[in-house]
Amino acid sequence: MNDSLGLLGVGLLVSALAWLFWSQLGADALNVGLTLALIGAAAENRRLRKALKAPPGGNP
Repeated sequence: MNDSLGLLGVGLLVSALAWLFWSQLGADALNVGLTLALIGAAAENRRLRKALKAPPGGNP
């Protein structure tokens, strides 16, 4: 019972945040999402490049 109420509460919270995001940003919401995805991809690329430079033993 508690799990289902918690899940319902989280679902309502996430839906309210999604509505707020889209209602406040409107047409710029797509630009914000794409910018965040680009920043995330660049950060992941940097992390992977560092991992490739590290020696095989795992010690930097």
